[in-house]
Order: sequence, then structure tokens, then C-alpha cells
Amino acid sequence: MKFKLPHLKTQFDKLPSLLKEITYFVEDWAHSKGKQCIITRVTDPVKGESGVHPAGRAVDIRDETSDGQDLFTDAEIEEIVSLVNATYPRKDGRVVALHHSFKGMPRHIHLQVPFNLEKGIVKHV
Repeated sequence: MKFKLPHLKTQFDKLPSLLKEITYFVEDWAHSKGKQCIITRVTDPVKGESGVHPAGRAVDIRDETSDGQDLFTDAEIEEIVSLVNATYPRKDGRVVALHHSFKGMPRHIHLQVPFNLEKGIVKHV
């Protein structure tokens, strides 16, 4: 796994173990496709956000490069998002993984765990 900026590794190391497990799950999947995950955001704040990143509950993995190229195909994105959400289902009806762009920024795989991990995610299946 690579980190866009060096300080993101330090932030990542402090995340809840379940969020790191899910991120490594995505990394293992990416490696099976001959690709590598690049972490672009951990806890750094962004204006207008919900606060989930600064709270240490989310990780972003690059999909779109600065020149508009996709790192993963549409089929691969659909596969990994579905796989993560099936493997780590949340009890609150929300999803752990989604693919999106925030305020026109590059598209990425967003991984997010609930506030209360013990009550919010079914154990790894």
C-alpha cells in the first residue's frame, strides 16, 4: 500500500483495527488484479465535510488520477464495493464502501466505519 503523502501513514497507523482490516482487504483484492492501493486521505479535514475523516472513521483510496485516468475499471469498482459491503455489512443500513467524488475532487473508494464499531458492523463473514 502506498500513501499519497508521508504523514498519511502515521494517521493510518492510529485508525481503529477494523478500518485498517477493511483497507487491507481492499489492498489484497487490488493486488489480485495486479494493482496497488494509494491512500489519499485519512484524517486530514476538508472544508464542508461531515467530520468522519477527522474522527478517524474513514479512508480514501485513489481511483482517478490528476489527469482524469481511472486506476480501476468500472467492473472492478463494482466488484470491490460489493465485496466489501457483503463482507463487512453495517447494522445501520449504511454501507462501508462506496465510490464517489467529493465536491468535484477525483473519484475514490471511500471506506467508512460507524461510530460504535461493536454495535455497528457485523463481524467479518
